[in-house]
Amino acid sequence: MRKKIIILVTLFIALAIFSFLTTLFVQKPVQSEIKEIAKHHWFLLHRKSNIEYLYYGTFGDANNSQLLKTFQVKVGQILSPTPLPQLLGRGYWLLIKKESSSENLDTAPYFLTLDVPSNGEWPYGPTPYLECNGQCDWQMPGYFGLHGINGNLDKLSSEDVGSLGCVRHKDEDITYLYNTLHPETEEIRYYIVDI
Repeated sequence: MRKKIIILVTLFIALAIFSFLTTLFVQKPVQSEIKEIAKHHWFLLHRKSNIEYLYYGTFGDANNSQLLKTFQVKVGQILSPTPLPQLLGRGYWLLIKKESSSENLDTAPYFLTLDVPSNGEWPYGPTPYLECNGQCDWQMPGYFGLHGINGNLDKLSSEDVGSLGCVRHKDEDITYLYNTLHPETEEIRYYIVDI
């Protein structure tokens, strides 16, 4: 009987040592390895081409993002351009607000606001902003953003000189963006390249 007790105690001690060594040497995943990479909506505007891309994935990285939609748009005109964030020392704008603009015949049905600096005084946009052979002039106070064309497809044509700094979209496209994006609960970046 004493021999059986010694064998059981020895087995118990061996099992305890084995369990301890297993927990000590088995590699546990690092917290950053098991954490999923955050995904976000983000835009890339090819300003000279009037093409805008909406992605979902890693900010600014098309290889690690899903292209959701491509839009044919119309950007700001030569003397009132859609501002490049790089000329103000930034990498991107943020989409900060969305609202119905059905009362505004120029921007209906929706307006999505970008955080481009504008203080309501001439030149009605970022200052200094010297892309226009001197300070650009956006001609009237307001915000910069993405908006509709109130059914007037001529506002997207090559004959149209462009907006006063905003990015025009077909009404169905701005409606899609209004319904898809939620700037009040997620960060949405708007990158612009001059191609």
